[in-house]
Amino acid sequence: MSRALDPGITSSISTETFQKIYADIVQALCQETGTLLEIEFLGKSHPLPPDSNVLVDENYIAVSKVKLVQAFVVGRRILLRYLKDCPKEKILELQNATAVILLMDPEHLTAANTRKRLIQLFQDGPEAELKAALKKEFLFVDSYLTSRLHRHTKSPTLWSHRRWLLEVSASLHLKHDILRDLEDVILVAAERHPKNYYAWSHMRWLTHTCSTESSSVNELPQIITVVKNWCLRHPGDTSGFSFLLFGLSHSKFANLGDSDISNTCSAVCTDVLRLAVSFKWTHESVWVFLRTAVAGYGTEADRAMFYAAIEDISKASPEGHKVLTRARDWCMQYEQKSGLGP
Repeated sequence: MSRALDPGITSSISTETFQKIYADIVQALCQETGTLLEIEFLGKSHPLPPDSNVLVDENYIAVSKVKLVQAFVVGRRILLRYLKDCPKEKILELQNATAVILLMDPEHLTAANTRKRLIQLFQDGPEAELKAALKKEFLFVDSYLTSRLHRHTKSPTLWSHRRWLLEVSASLHLKHDILRDLEDVILVAAERHPKNYYAWSHMRWLTHTCSTESSSVNELPQIITVVKNWCLRHPGDTSGFSFLLFGLSHSKFANLGDSDISNTCSAVCTDVLRLAVSFKWTHESVWVFLRTAVAGYGTEADRAMFYAAIEDISKASPEGHKVLTRARDWCMQYEQKSGLGP
């Protein structure tokens, strides 16, 4: 969603009751559903019903840009009023204001940092209250990251906020389900916004951070399988394939020997090659992944299959000849030198 306002929106801002609009949007955003919210912005082709400021159907929320701008004005006033000195009884009001502000502008650092400070208020109290606050905050940020909000799904500020929450959770020695994060947050955000570098970078960080936990170590082969299946449904997503390559290079976290790593890589490459040949894929993302994986951990059989696939697809899809030739030449040059593992 662009920050720019067209003249129609600007003229209508002064004719609405800001406070009522703000209250309705806050009530929708801050409802205690226990599940992730699905938030969408309504275009001009879908006007709100009369006397309605937001559409709510269970955990599904839709709001227009006009209404959100009006609510943002109120939320910003509240933020500035309580930014430096917030009475205890106004904490919830301040938190609600930041929710509206971040919906309007996901890169609003002051709002994001304010939410961090509000979480820190619980660190001196009972641990149970801090855990509850963290759980609620995860629902908030994950809702924004996975909704159909183009800027939010790829917001470095929101992904950084989530990372901070994970660090606080780690300080409490709370177990974290990486596989759930992958399936419910990372892959959803990556589908909402293709080639989502920030989402996949967050997953890399998670893998590094939790690599010493036994539960996370054992999940890595399953993570590789889930990501591989996702990549096969999104062959043009270079960020997804880059993470898949990253996962294969970190198979050591799963206590795999060289032969097991090679077998895992062979199985993944075989599945990708099979579909690449079937659908005559010439996506650069696919062949950059294959050339690197085959050169690094592939067996002689893998390389033979790789070169044969290139020949078959080149004949059927001449327009992809350049990509395929580069992949073949790169693999021939580096197959004896490359190694995915450190």
